[in-house]
Amino acid sequence: MLGIQLEKRFCTNCMLKTAHDWIEETDVIYTYKRKRVYKCGNCGFISKKRGLRPSSESVY
Repeated sequence: MLGIQLEKRFCTNCMLKTAHDWIEETDVIYTYKRKRVYKCGNCGFISKKRGLRPSSESVY
């Protein structure tokens, strides 16, 4: 596994919206509905969350 991308996500552990490192698994094909592994940049909590939708969140 290697981290490749940062996204601003809500952390359920420290209750803040922080930069999360998306940890990519090399043997998995990702779509936006598949759950991804994220690591919080603030507290280091690892969780599985759905990816952000590709078009709507980037517009706002």
